[in-house]
Amino acid sequence: MRPADENWFDPDIQAMTLGYGEKAGLQIYRNYTRAFEDEGIKRFREALSSAPGEYADFEKLAHLLATEDIRFLPVIACGYADDVLKQVFLDVIPPNVPGGRAEMLSGYGPLSDLSKRIRLAHAFDVLSGDLMDAIDRVRSARNRISHDWDLSKIEEFYLNGRVSELAAVELMLAERAKDFPELAVTFDPASAFRIRLIWLMGRLTYEGSLYHPAKVGGLKPFRALYANGGTAWLAQMSNICMAKTRVVIAAMSKRPAEA
Repeated sequence: MRPADENWFDPDIQAMTLGYGEKAGLQIYRNYTRAFEDEGIKRFREALSSAPGEYADFEKLAHLLATEDIRFLPVIACGYADDVLKQVFLDVIPPNVPGGRAEMLSGYGPLSDLSKRIRLAHAFDVLSGDLMDAIDRVRSARNRISHDWDLSKIEEFYLNGRVSELAAVELMLAERAKDFPELAVTFDPASAFRIRLIWLMGRLTYEGSLYHPAKVGGLKPFRALYANGGTAWLAQMSNICMAKTRVVIAAMSKRPAEA
């Protein structure tokens, strides 16, 4: 065993009021656990590298988000999110659940609408909690648009309410302007909203296909899907989102771009 005056512990273990042997036991257990998980993540990612993700539907959605009337976007995005979450729950719920999986997702079932699916996905870690919170913000905008007959009141709906607080992806992209000069632009609020939705729906699509399989494999999903550059499927999704971001940028400057 290492000498007692040698500090080889993680900071949180070092801060514990335990003896040297107890700290050493905790640290060794953590190191082995981390090593096994690292190997699991490596194999998980290698399996994904053998075939591309099936993102054809998302490409269609992203094109709509980049080009359609902005007032339609929350409705379009929520319709897509509803389908993704439905499929996620069909994958997660055991097939032998009393009454069947379909019953839970229809009629008066506990997963019968988007709001319920969002809340239960958040509550039971079916998908990332912050992702579900963001989707719920878009849902609140959809509800406002769906129930307001006076269109003049929703001309700039994306500037108000919960949906205005979506993660500012456009600012994160601007940090990459050195590598991608086309990102060195100032986005108007409407274009920024389009870009936020594109990347948000891209993340939903990505996690919808991989979050549960990562958990089944005994991995921490966020680490398996995103740490150290993430998976080949993440790169594929990012390329789609970046292509549609360029479409939005081109529309701002009235220049053609490849979709």
